[in-house]
Amino acid sequence: MKKISGLIRLVRPNNVAIAILSVLLVAVLSGSFYPLRDIILATLAAALIMVGANVINDICDIDIDRINKPNRPLVTRVVSVKEAYVLFISSYIVGWICAILISVEMLLIAVVVGLLLVAYSYKFKRTVIIGNLIVSFSTAAAFLYGGLAVKQIEIAYFPALFAFLYHFGREIIKDLQDLEGDAASGAKTLATEHGPRIVLKTVFITFALLIVVTILPYILNIYGIIYMLIVIAGVYPVLIFVWFQCWKNPQPRNLGIMSTVLKTDMLVGLVAIYFG
Repeated sequence: MKKISGLIRLVRPNNVAIAILSVLLVAVLSGSFYPLRDIILATLAAALIMVGANVINDICDIDIDRINKPNRPLVTRVVSVKEAYVLFISSYIVGWICAILISVEMLLIAVVVGLLLVAYSYKFKRTVIIGNLIVSFSTAAAFLYGGLAVKQIEIAYFPALFAFLYHFGREIIKDLQDLEGDAASGAKTLATEHGPRIVLKTVFITFALLIVVTILPYILNIYGIIYMLIVIAGVYPVLIFVWFQCWKNPQPRNLGIMSTVLKTDMLVGLVAIYFG
């Protein structure tokens, strides 16, 4: 049971669920689940690539996690590094097979996003901004992936843009949360290079831009009033609350809680887009 529990924690099911919902949401927005086979394959591909990316991230972060997150499965050796590599490779291979069964274009996107996430884990996670941009792009790509699956990529543009900005702000907060471990390992992130104040100013600018951008589809009559009301009631207050909490108490524990709050509130954003 400990092994199974460790594997589940290793793949981070919450992140995988968000990737699945992102693809399915675009299918719902298209007005029909056609072609159903391609939607199922696209969902599986996105989920498996997310699984592989989460696993390789933990493999590359073992030393940092010994400081920042000592209870992670690889640090405690509940799951061995060899087992993790097998899971990573098999997830990517099966995910890419699912993609090629749809089209060559879908495979190309799956390969590019998958390799970018590997590069992130091995190198760019420990750089200023670049790693944050890669993760944000990858989350946004899940919506574009769903759009391609239903052959209506244009309906995915705004959800992808929202996801990009939302995740970028969250990734910057996570950098600040991991400041101690990153600094000890020699990683160069926005937090280690410029300190908490610059990080929080960057988060403020990102969230402010997100608020402006989320108003646009309502102004352009792309999304309706229900969308706007849900965003006003369920997204904007959370963004403001999280930012003030991070500014008031930039301690790792509190930052971790705020990161979880943001992850949970993503569902509210998805609901808003659905009703839009």
